[in-house]
Amino acid sequence: MTPSALLITQPTIDFNTFLGLSQQALGYNLSQSIDASPVERSEVERFLSCLSALKDTSAPAGLLPHLLAHVSFSLLIAADDRDMLDILQIASGMAFVVADTLMRGVQLSVITGTLAQWQLAVKSGSSKVSEFNVRVLFNRVMEVFQTAGVDVWKDYDCHTMPDHTLYLEDKRR
Repeated sequence: MTPSALLITQPTIDFNTFLGLSQQALGYNLSQSIDASPVERSEVERFLSCLSALKDTSAPAGLLPHLLAHVSFSLLIAADDRDMLDILQIASGMAFVVADTLMRGVQLSVITGTLAQWQLAVKSGSSKVSEFNVRVLFNRVMEVFQTAGVDVWKDYDCHTMPDHTLYLEDKRR
């Protein structure tokens, strides 16, 4: 079975309350930098940019690595039980629930983690040494996040394997 992943929970930010109260307390608009950007940003990226502006009003807008633990996501994952063990090991540290399905040898899980944890899991699961189905799953996880407007893998080069899956290499090395 080809493993699959769907995003089932993502942060919802009450910007009216957050920005209103923080402006009263700090005397400036946390979203000024992100609002001035011509690039359309996801709600998550906007929130993390505002968090960055709490400490530094001139901080760049974007998904800053040191703030990725402030937002969490849950994915519904279906995979062969042998692959699920590898998937859960790669996602270690994240909360999960797993159950057998009516289909023999197939398990369903909900895995919840911070954006920082998902970034690391995708990097680890999309390596040359990962099993094919595990790489397929984590390639799909990356695609799910990118489709949601949350791309934290811009510091990685994507390379295609002979089996048409992707593996990631850190550009910063």
